Amino acid sequence: MRALLDLFDKGGPVMIAIIGLSVVLYTRCFQMLLWLRQEHRYLHLGPTVEPAQLPALHRRQNEVQESFRQQRIALGAMIAAAPLLGLLGTVSGMMRTFESMANRVGEKSMEGFAKGISEVLVATESGLAVAIPALLLVYLAHRAVHRNAQQLNRLEAIAREGHPS
Repeated sequence: MRALLDLFDKGGPVMIAIIGLSVVLYTRCFQMLLWLRQEHRYLHLGPTVEPAQLPALHRRQNEVQESFRQQRIALGAMIAAAPLLGLLGTVSGMMRTFESMANRVGEKSMEGFAKGISEVLVATESGLAVAIPALLLVYLAHRAVHRNAQQLNRLEAIAREGHPS
């Protein structure tokens, strides 16, 4: 808890939004990955599948793909927002830094400058640190959806070979 308070202190008020966004973003990312893992188990029926099962599997796969597309849109917006919040922290930190320099002289001016630059860097870094791993998680989810589609195609090919029409 102390680390979070230090982060708020070092990164400025925008850190509240960045941390809140990160909680929502990563909760949704991990829920999506767990859900995709369950769907993969559903489609991983073994080496063969009956032709009568294929329509239900196709419907399920289409539902998965559509749901993933919708989730990816929301996650993409949150991922894009994280660095923008970091940029907002950068701008507000720079404004405070220059105000501090204008109102102080000598050693106090340098102290205010150093504190302001530190705030700017923490906010920028935090926004990027939230966005980049989340982007990788969404990519992993995309790959999982693609693998599920490939698995369904393999099952369909095996079913056609084993049961000629």
